[in-house]
Amino acid sequence: AVRQLRVAAYSTFAWVVVFDAFHVYWALGGRFGFGDQADPLPSGDTAAQRVFGGVVLALFVLGTALPLALVQRWGRRIPRWVLVTMAWVAAGLLTVRAVAAFTDDAMRTWFGSATGLSGLTYEQLLGTASPSAYTLWSARAIDMYFFIGGVLYATIAWSAKRQRPPAKISTADPAR
Repeated sequence: AVRQLRVAAYSTFAWVVVFDAFHVYWALGGRFGFGDQADPLPSGDTAAQRVFGGVVLALFVLGTALPLALVQRWGRRIPRWVLVTMAWVAAGLLTVRAVAAFTDDAMRTWFGSATGLSGLTYEQLLGTASPSAYTLWSARAIDMYFFIGGVLYATIAWSAKRQRPPAKISTADPAR
């Protein structure tokens, strides 16, 4: 059980490092992964968008540290139930985001819906009414990456829940 948690935690950490690196790359102006969208990132012009950005940044920091907190000594300072709950929340957020995107895409692709599950047109989502296959497959790859992250966080949550934390060693002198 300990080995399973370690493998899951370090795999999740590797996933989140790549996830974070792509977001830094995109924030610096990179466009690989978005297909040929002209302006794929939200502008952050309004106060609500800036607050949302701040919340997302905090989630990035927590999500990056979380897998390590479950297997590193310093993570023992945080109650186990808090870490496991955070892992389940991360799994839920990532998985719901991915499944919603898959459903939205399926409604457009297979069922001919102009607005999909989101209620937005391709033009509203991607900046063009007729996105290229490159753009569509790039979006699907990003959606799949979110799904993989959800599975990884669920795996560490499940593994950490199953593994009992080590018993506390008594420092009391038994001779007293």
